[in-house]
Amino acid sequence: MRTRRWVLLTVLAGILILAAAPLPHIDGDAPLYAMIAANVVRTGDWVTFHHPGAYVDKPPVVFWLMAASFHLFGVNPVSMRLWQLLAALLLVVLTYSIGRTAGLSREQGALASLVLATSLQFYYQSTVPQQDLPLTLFLSAAVHFAMRYLQEGRLTLVAGAASAVALAVLTKGVAGLALFGLIALAVVILVRPRWPNPMGVLVAHGAVGATTFLAVAAPWFVAGAVRGGEVFVATFFTSGTLGVGRFFSPVISNPPPYLLSIFAYVPMMALGMLPWTPVLVVALLGMRQAYRGGSDGLKITILWFLVVFALASFSSGDKVSRYVLPCFPPAAILAGHAATGLMRAGERLRLAAWIALLPALALVAAGFLYLWLGFSLERERWALTAIPPIAGLAVALLAFGIAALRGSGTAAFTGAAVAAMLAYASLGIGMTVNAARLDPWPGMARAAHSHAGGAGRLVLFGRAIEGFNSAHLYFGPAVAATGDMEELRREWASRRLFVVAGEERLGGLMALSPRPLVILTSQSGFVLLANHPPGGSQPAR
Repeated sequence: MRTRRWVLLTVLAGILILAAAPLPHIDGDAPLYAMIAANVVRTGDWVTFHHPGAYVDKPPVVFWLMAASFHLFGVNPVSMRLWQLLAALLLVVLTYSIGRTAGLSREQGALASLVLATSLQFYYQSTVPQQDLPLTLFLSAAVHFAMRYLQEGRLTLVAGAASAVALAVLTKGVAGLALFGLIALAVVILVRPRWPNPMGVLVAHGAVGATTFLAVAAPWFVAGAVRGGEVFVATFFTSGTLGVGRFFSPVISNPPPYLLSIFAYVPMMALGMLPWTPVLVVALLGMRQAYRGGSDGLKITILWFLVVFALASFSSGDKVSRYVLPCFPPAAILAGHAATGLMRAGERLRLAAWIALLPALALVAAGFLYLWLGFSLERERWALTAIPPIAGLAVALLAFGIAALRGSGTAAFTGAAVAAMLAYASLGIGMTVNAARLDPWPGMARAAHSHAGGAGRLVLFGRAIEGFNSAHLYFGPAVAATGDMEELRREWASRRLFVVAGEERLGGLMALSPRPLVILTSQSGFVLLANHPPGGSQPAR
């Protein structure tokens, strides 16, 4: 009966993830990747990716998936994200399957899926089209195939694992191969599994796996090296943003001193696993005992978690929360494994209760502090959107803690899951209500099209330049940017033009000749101006 409850809650969480499809895009990478994918559809070139003024330093899988979605459903905010949401749902199902292969019961497997689907970081990453969730999916699939191969010894499982690793490499570069290779090495040395086939068969299967990996992964990299030359090789293999050098030096952030940065992912992981952080802590405290008494599959899951977390932690490169997303499936499985023991009242359930109540109070305090300090312009944009889900997560932790202190593990897990989903639903509602404030570009593109069919060059002026990728995606390729008033004045007088600028620049812009027409004032503080009347072909005089 309890298993059905967890399955039902997981299905509801899946529906909630799918419901995020039309939400506004708030991550800066999404419009960038969408613009590149739209160029794939426009040019028909699925090998070399194009972005105006920048070198595309990411492998192809995300662009291929997004371009396929655009080809089927058109270029719009829903199709930008739809493929990512489906990948997230597939990963939730895969987590259950891995858990069962690792020796978990049906209830434990269902709880593992529920924990993953309702954890804060996973829900957020499900809605953001980037490389990290597909990498997590393919790495998880590779571990699953390898785990099953150790049990069944079938050649098809070798081919499946090799293909999954190849797709991980085509998603995130050499990191995909490094992660799987280090996990496999740790398993061979520490688990010492019983091999399912004689040595000659193992060698033959290894050759098939290597051939499959190269057949899937190599063609794009070879074509890219031929076209891109030394720059391509450096970018993806040596000193570039996805090469080996990325492990040793930051690119997008300034991490703290190395000895401090080693521990950077501890609070990130604790925050990302909310509201299930208390369960994960208890699972990690019992990890040594679980490793000693567990199946080979459970030992592999533990090593999977530890290897990925250690590799990210000891890297001297960037410390970004999404980089530990590949830890989340094994963390969810370990939480699911520990959960059924927590269902029985005892010392560990009380420990989990107190671990839940402390961050709950911290979240409540953070919410009050946010309100007390008032809102800057940037915080005001997020106030109505962020406060309800923060409160919802606090309620989830309080529900878990109070029910656990009363000795009801089932009520603790149910309350936490329901409250977390309500928190994410409130986030979606807040983002929908404030869509024009969070992402003004679709609305401005519609206003420009309504004004004069959208025909005309768009110039981003001043701080509006930060939205170049979004503007290029929704307005098309005829987009320019400038901070020079004289340059804008010359453009304004010579051709049909739209201009987007901050409201604070409106007074100076109204002195342009011909006098600007204000087409739209966005809730985000931008104005859309035109120098031509509705339907007109010449600048207004």
